[in-house]
Amino acid sequence: MIEKYNNILCIQGGWLYGESGIMTKSNYDLLIIRNILRIVRRGCRNTPSLVDYNSIPDRFKKKIIEKLGRDPEKIAEERSGLASQIKPDYEAREYFTSYRLADGRTLTQDTITEYLNNAEILNTIGHIAGNRAGKRRAMGGSTNNIWDNLASQVTAIKQERTHSLPENPRRLKEKWEKYHAEGYISLVHRGFDNDNSRKVSDKVEGLIMSLYANKDKPYGSTVHDLYLQFLGGALELYDITTGEVLDRNDFYDKKGNPIVISESSIWNYINMPRNRAIVDKIRSGRFEYINSQRPHYHRHSPFFSLSKISMDDRDLPRKMPDGTRVKAYYAYDVASGAVIGAAYSKSKDTNLFLGCVTNMFRFIEREGLGMPIEVEVEHHIVRQFDEDLMKAGIVFPFVRWCAPGNSQEKRAEHFNKAKKYGYEKKYQAGIGRWYAKLEANRVNYDKVPSETNDTYKEKFYAYDDLVADDLEIIRKYNNDLHPKQNKYRGMTRMDVLRHHANPDAKPIKREIIIRYIGEHTATSIRRNQYVRVQYNDYQLPDPNILKRLAPNNYNVDCYYMPEENGDINEVYMFQENQFVTVCRKLKTFNEAKTEQTQDDVDAFVDQSKYISRFDKMVKDGVNGFAKLGKTEPVQAVTTENRLPDVRKMIVVEQTDKEANLPDEWDDMEYYGTRGIDSL
Repeated sequence: MIEKYNNILCIQGGWLYGESGIMTKSNYDLLIIRNILRIVRRGCRNTPSLVDYNSIPDRFKKKIIEKLGRDPEKIAEERSGLASQIKPDYEAREYFTSYRLADGRTLTQDTITEYLNNAEILNTIGHIAGNRAGKRRAMGGSTNNIWDNLASQVTAIKQERTHSLPENPRRLKEKWEKYHAEGYISLVHRGFDNDNSRKVSDKVEGLIMSLYANKDKPYGSTVHDLYLQFLGGALELYDITTGEVLDRNDFYDKKGNPIVISESSIWNYINMPRNRAIVDKIRSGRFEYINSQRPHYHRHSPFFSLSKISMDDRDLPRKMPDGTRVKAYYAYDVASGAVIGAAYSKSKDTNLFLGCVTNMFRFIEREGLGMPIEVEVEHHIVRQFDEDLMKAGIVFPFVRWCAPGNSQEKRAEHFNKAKKYGYEKKYQAGIGRWYAKLEANRVNYDKVPSETNDTYKEKFYAYDDLVADDLEIIRKYNNDLHPKQNKYRGMTRMDVLRHHANPDAKPIKREIIIRYIGEHTATSIRRNQYVRVQYNDYQLPDPNILKRLAPNNYNVDCYYMPEENGDINEVYMFQENQFVTVCRKLKTFNEAKTEQTQDDVDAFVDQSKYISRFDKMVKDGVNGFAKLGKTEPVQAVTTENRLPDVRKMIVVEQTDKEANLPDEWDDMEYYGTRGIDSL
């Protein structure tokens, strides 16, 4: 704070209105404006401003002398020999900044400043001592009092430069000689990372942590009591795994005294970042530990929609009259954030998941979008589909299974939160949690006295009303602006979903997914034309489909997805787990021509075409048969039986009339009439 600058006695301006309290900042500025205080050096970064001491009014000089305890002129003279010659040592700064302890830690900033000041002062001491000794030897004088003078100056600058150099002349000389011989390393305290120098050794710390990690989750004060009881012999501790009894002597120092530590010290060691992470792994539940201590991945969303979807279940916040909540299952597109599938139920089961998948594919088909490339789910109620529907490469090219209980991992969890507090809270009453941190997200529950002591005043809602409200929220949510307007300027979530679809998303193939999400009926093909499913007939697209069936097997499995109104327009036929064809609903026609409409005519034409193709298939097959002749050999004549040596040739040929069967092949009335005519 006191120094000579260009032979002018100066005092630091910041010290005057700062830590000394000699004057206020406003008073200091006013004296400068009135040209009373003369600034010798303007302040800048790491360089304090200097004020000419002689320009300071006498009333402030008296306060300065009282604060310093002596005349500033004498202080400046004592410091001028050493302080004025100190120069920065950039190599020392680099050395102490880069220095690493045995456990990888760096030195603290205060320690770096202390060691740097020590190095720069010792550098200056060596320069002054060397010059003075040479000068005095040349003059034939003594050099015995040089270190006394240097020690005095080192003491004088301690307030200005924080250092830990000895103030005793002999010790100061020894310190300099060691520094001169060993360099910067001689300034680093040898106690760093030395477990023997710690009052709380690794063993003591380990015992503290083991006690705190006990299954009864003790308080810090309880750990302190247990530790003292163990030291005093009132408590024996042993390792449950090995059965080894802890040796009390390991927790005594070299003099045989117990290592007693305070309750606050125990609390400090428990709450060291590394120790806190370890004990929370044991004391906390998995969900709390993952979301408070365990590091997590840092990601960013894909740019294209349908690159990845995320699925998750949740309970709608408001209750039904029976006190339960509606179970919902959502499918979100990660890029757009839009809800592309939703299903509701009173119970959380596989049907809820399948309902969501079905709703999602209907939505995608309705929007003319492609198949999502990757899906993100957790095992919970989906694990039974890990070998078919949710196996990578069968329906979805990529499937990612999230760890259960890790809400920050699933994108759907983040979207659920945004939907709940951004839209449900805005448009619905009673949304929130009674234990939420933010007051605005807490809901009020008024307790009603009762025998069970768990009755509260609440408003209940019907199941259909809750589902309808949620569907309306989804509509508003999907059609609101996308939160990342810097990326998708002016676009809603639905706009991003529709107009930024991944070009690699392929069209949906219903024959692949229908077996997993559709309803099933085992049936058989009737009259080589149709199958009956749910009391309706569905016609084969072509008679030649019959070639795909197994021999002598008309039994098939039909899968279908009813429309919103319950109609089934088409069924997907499988036989022995192999896709056969798609059968569409067979439409009947009014046989009375006077009542026929265009739909009746179209139905008649469609059936006629199928029958004609069937007749042609059969006729072509019959005509394709070869006209074969058959010979029957007669037994040869031998000398023993004396039969004539001849062969009788019998030729049976098919006639054209027999080869070309009538169209009424399966008409039993035709064969009956023919039999009567032949009598």
